[in-house]
Parts: sequence; structure tokens; C-alpha cells
Amino acid sequence: MFVAALFSAFGASLFISLVAPSGLKLMGARDADAIEGRCFLLARVSLLAALALLGWLPIETSDMSDAANATDVLAAIPEVLLGTSFGHDLIAQALAVFAALVLLTAWPQRWRFATVGLAGLALALQAGHSHAFAMEHGPSLLLYAEGLHLLAGGAWLGGLLPLLILVRDAPPKPAAEALRRFSKLATLCVVAIAGTACFQGWVLGGGVAGLTGTAYGSVLFLKAALFAALLGIAAINRFRPTPALERQDAQKARWALLRTIAAETVLGLMVVLAAGVLSSLEPGMHAQHAASAASAPLTMP
Repeated sequence: MFVAALFSAFGASLFISLVAPSGLKLMGARDADAIEGRCFLLARVSLLAALALLGWLPIETSDMSDAANATDVLAAIPEVLLGTSFGHDLIAQALAVFAALVLLTAWPQRWRFATVGLAGLALALQAGHSHAFAMEHGPSLLLYAEGLHLLAGGAWLGGLLPLLILVRDAPPKPAAEALRRFSKLATLCVVAIAGTACFQGWVLGGGVAGLTGTAYGSVLFLKAALFAALLGIAAINRFRPTPALERQDAQKARWALLRTIAAETVLGLMVVLAAGVLSSLEPGMHAQHAASAASAPLTMP
């Protein structure tokens, strides 16, 4: 859920800065400010949720240390934060999220792009908690691919809720303009997500054997199926309700869009949860090697 909160914070901030203005400029100032205010509120709530969800640190500390009870866990937290790469990344994430929250609360208009950058930094640093970092223990093509995968996912999936707000509250023409703008951003994100997912899946999955014979491969296929469903709904939105929003059946199109965007949001959350499960499983390449070693016949020296 921590990653979901980061997705929402980054996606909402990016939506406010790059997508929403194209539609809001076609509205009256009062209505535009009201919609923008709701999107700002969503971004702030998401940042607050990310800070609150840092409370999972004691659970991670318990797994990383030999703590036998709650007292030992609390005593081990400073060592985990200051003495591990996981802790360093988590501190940087917390500082970035806190700084973004301060800027978005005190100076939302002046520092909106800085907020996007800070939220994006916090999200990209999540790659340091992934299999990509664990394999290389430092910068690598796989790590950069994971960072790009996270940012593209956050820009697309994290932008769905503010898009829902705008489509619900804006007149048809501004809503249609924002939808077209978001569609262009989403297309770029889909290309990045698909490319990085294929690369990571092949490397971490361990080829055909690792993808078809391990729990990691099964969850990876589930994530791919959810992603395909997301693409299908997005395509329907792009070519059916969105053009209809500027015709006489605008209200019918608006309700159709609200339903499909809500469905996209639910599927997007399921994709994030599937990714969380993947991060807790042994990559297929390692599981397959372990299974091969276990099944190998013993030989006498």
C-alpha cells in the first residue's frame, strides 16, 4: 500500500501540472479553482498516507534483524536505518515525501513542479527495495528499468483518480480536452511499462522454465493479464466515450467514462498488489536453479 500511496501522490501531482491545465483553461476561474483544489487535496492525502505507511518499518526491521521481541525490534531500527541501503533509501523517501507535502500545502501553485519532482524521486527510490537492486547491489540496467517502470506506472495509474474528479465535475468540452491530454501521457507510459516489464520479466523470470514452473512466473502472468485488461478498458475509453463527450449524448458518455475509469483504478490497484507479491517471491531464475540443484542426482567422489 506504501507504493500505491506513492503512485497516487506522483500521479496526482503530475496530472495537476501537465494534464489538468489543458481542460481547466476552458472553464470559468471559480469552477476551475474548485476542481484543481480537489486534485491538490488528493495529492496531499496521498503524501500523508505515504508518510503514515512508513509505519511498516518495524515489520521490515523484524525480518532483517535477529530481534526476538518488540523491544529488540525497536532497538534495531536505528541500525537498519543508518547501516543498510534499505534504510538509506527509506530515509530519502521519507524526506522527499515530507518536503513535497510541505510545498504542496504552503505554496501549491508556486512549487507544483518541485512537488512532482520530489514525489517522483520518492517513487523511483522504491527501486532500491526491489530484486533489481538485490541482484547487483548497485546501479545496473535492471535497476534503471525498475525505476522507469515505477515512474511510468505512477504517472498513468496514479493519474486515474484526479482524472475521475475532473471528468465528474467539469463540463463536457474541458473534460474531453483533459482526457485527450491524459491519453497521450498514458500512451507513453504504456510503452515504457511494457518495455521494462518484458525486460525485467525475462531476466528475473529465468527464461521459459522459470516463467512456467515457479510461483514467481505464475504471479507475473497474473500481473500481465491484469495489465492487458487495463489496456482494453483504456482503449474503449479512448475511442468510444471520449469522442461522445462532445456530442449530444454527453451525459451518457460521462457516466460511461466514470464507470470505466473507476474500473481502471481498481485494476490498477490489483496490478500494484500483484507487484508487491512479486517482490516478496524468489525470482524465477533463482527458484529454477534451486529446483534443478535439488533434483540433480548425487554422485560419489
